[in-house]
Amino acid sequence: MRRFDSLAEIRETDFPRGSAVAIGKFDGVHLGHQAILARLLGIADGAELDSVVFTFSNNPLSLLRPELCPLPLMSREQRLAAIESSGVSACVMVEFDAELSTMPAEEYVERVLLDRLHARHLIVGSDFRFGHRGAGDVALLRRMGERLGFVTDVVGSVEDPELGRISSTRVREAILAGDVSLAARMLGRPVAVRGEVVHGDARGRELGFPTANLGGGVEGLVPADGVYAGRVLLDGRSHDAAISIGTNPTFTEGGQSRVEAYLLDFSDDIYGARVEVRLLHRLRGMEKFTSVDDLVDQMREDVSETRRLLG
Repeated sequence: MRRFDSLAEIRETDFPRGSAVAIGKFDGVHLGHQAILARLLGIADGAELDSVVFTFSNNPLSLLRPELCPLPLMSREQRLAAIESSGVSACVMVEFDAELSTMPAEEYVERVLLDRLHARHLIVGSDFRFGHRGAGDVALLRRMGERLGFVTDVVGSVEDPELGRISSTRVREAILAGDVSLAARMLGRPVAVRGEVVHGDARGRELGFPTANLGGGVEGLVPADGVYAGRVLLDGRSHDAAISIGTNPTFTEGGQSRVEAYLLDFSDDIYGARVEVRLLHRLRGMEKFTSVDDLVDQMREDVSETRRLLG
């Protein structure tokens, strides 16, 4: 997949056949977004066009209404990887800046979608808005398409038979509540965070449960504090793991929350490695124990339950 970080990077010769373009925030790349990408690929293949995703590296609300901007579900690199896995030929992920925020809707279509991306077919969600103050909508796209020679296709929201409409907001709410199973159902894949393994306080090792601690800038929305069963992806291999998220209140009140993974039946030194932690089941909330022995007993139960759940 070709990646473009700005409109200025796109050359006149990059999309010589013209393109089918899916537009949206794609926060989480959940099942609704995946339906848009599937439609994009189908249209592009049928019309022999390049399949292009046009999105922003930042949420427009971070500029327009920062106090209302939600936490992102994924890092930029996580989103790019998820979009690439769909099979599209290019992703244009640009910063939503002051120039774009004040660009009139008609100018946005002509300068960005037509002149830069050579769009022949647009794929958007039913609630898509664009241009200065969100003045542009699907009706405007269709009117302009009749005049300028492109087609607009609308993909409706994806409905789960039991959950109802799938959205980034609902996925975010589930993750922040610790319901990783519900979030995974809407995402179509496990909830995952990524980061570098760093040295911690070695308390897990002292208790017989050495953990891989994620440090620095953890990528992805971290679920609510608690203990989870999941897997750690390391060098292309998956390892079952019992995962703790929180401050370890038995030892430290009000400490910094961290993600720690105890890889089952694993003893290698992996400090400095980048890993992906996939959270599959929530076992319990974070607790403060009255003694270290009680904590160790509970950790043994957590590991046993992790083995049972992961088979």
